[in-house]
Amino acid sequence: MSVRVFLFLFIFPFVIVACGSSHNQPTVEQYNQFAIKSAELQLWNEAIFRWQHILKIEPQNAKAHNNLGVAYEAVGKIDEAVEAYERATELEPENKFYRFNYRKCRMQVQRNRVKPPSSEEVDTLDPPQSDQDSEQSDS
Repeated sequence: MSVRVFLFLFIFPFVIVACGSSHNQPTVEQYNQFAIKSAELQLWNEAIFRWQHILKIEPQNAKAHNNLGVAYEAVGKIDEAVEAYERATELEPENKFYRFNYRKCRMQVQRNRVKPPSSEEVDTLDPPQSDQDSEQSDS
């Protein structure tokens, strides 16, 4: 484990608690900053956990929905990412970044759902013809 990751995982939580409100409860912004730092270190599951926690506190937080979409996309949970982006765009339809992420992710889903032909379908297709084949058939 690198020193950077060690410091992040074991020291940063104490800093958040020390900087918390009078009840020593981290604020939504502190959770968000922790999630962002996690994402920067590619600790995507930690980032997902933090953004999900924010959404339990503030279900209407468009930024958290969008960021959660980014994290889901990074771990390959594309359907979850689409849902998170969709919710972000519903909450803030004028935000061009949220709309861009939502469109891009939906397009990725559509591309992935186009399946290649099965081997039986490939066998029934006419073989591609090269230029050389067409010259021979003309003679």
